[in-house]
Amino acid sequence: MIGEVELQPETGIKNTTRKHITNSSLIYVLTMMISMFIYLLGSGPAIVYIDIALNLLQSIALIWLAYGLYLFHKEEENKIIFFTSLIVASAAIVLLVSKILAIFYSLGVLVSSDPLRQLPVNITFIVSAAAFTFGFYQLKKAVDNYVIQRRNIYRGQLSLPIGFALLFIYLTVETIIPQETYAYYVAEELIVVEGYQILLWVQYFFSMGNLVMIVLGFWYLRRAFATLDKIPEELFQRIEEAKAQRAEARQQGGGMLGRRGGLFGGLAPPPPAKPVSKTQETIEEILIEDPTLPKKMFCVKCGLELDDDAAFCGDCGETNPYLKKG
Repeated sequence: MIGEVELQPETGIKNTTRKHITNSSLIYVLTMMISMFIYLLGSGPAIVYIDIALNLLQSIALIWLAYGLYLFHKEEENKIIFFTSLIVASAAIVLLVSKILAIFYSLGVLVSSDPLRQLPVNITFIVSAAAFTFGFYQLKKAVDNYVIQRRNIYRGQLSLPIGFALLFIYLTVETIIPQETYAYYVAEELIVVEGYQILLWVQYFFSMGNLVMIVLGFWYLRRAFATLDKIPEELFQRIEEAKAQRAEARQQGGGMLGRRGGLFGGLAPPPPAKPVSKTQETIEEILIEDPTLPKKMFCVKCGLELDDDAAFCGDCGETNPYLKKG
């Protein structure tokens, strides 16, 4: 049975720091998802202003995330986390300034006849995207180590660095060949200059790809820090035992060449059936204990500790199976 959660007090993340990281990630995800669909509601000044507010909120959420990572570094004394927080904070501030300049140009507050007036804004966007790509790749490596240290079951995701890399490519191509120079609307009909159709579709791919990957990446990042240091020690042991038993079963089966000679050594009688042991339990079965015994409750999907009366997991939304058994 799963008893009390065995934490590592010398490396355990504080709840306040955890909330800084998870809440800022959640806000970024929500603002990104709203931005993806805001223009489906129509057009007009109100929609434009909402989109501007969402863009500013995204930059502020990134600065907040960097602050949470910095607090985490102070607790862990982890150089990778420290450099990640500096990179994310610097890139977020540059991005925030760039978006403010872009807003001023779009609203006519700043006016220039120079066709290259947007070049500084575009360059800062590109630099910030490159910095985010590097920073979140470093963060992925740090999160990977927490699995090795048995502090979590979730490794770092490549979704964030891939998403910002796609954004970097999109912004670079857009700066070199602005989309309005080869694709424009005439009487509500999209006109694409001959030979540029493929480029337009490639840019659409990079545009949508970076949005989807970044949203998924921040959601996975939130999950990783929400469950950090909250996974029961016995769960790690059960998972390792299950892996060892599956490896043993594969060895006894002989792989593709069959058992005891297999295809090249004649047929061999199958091994006697073994009773299913505890080590073959799924994570869901491992996390669900005997309801008659006093215990802590953990989500069967992500492992997060649940409140006594929680109907759903506050991290992933999974239904609480304990209430069903009670």
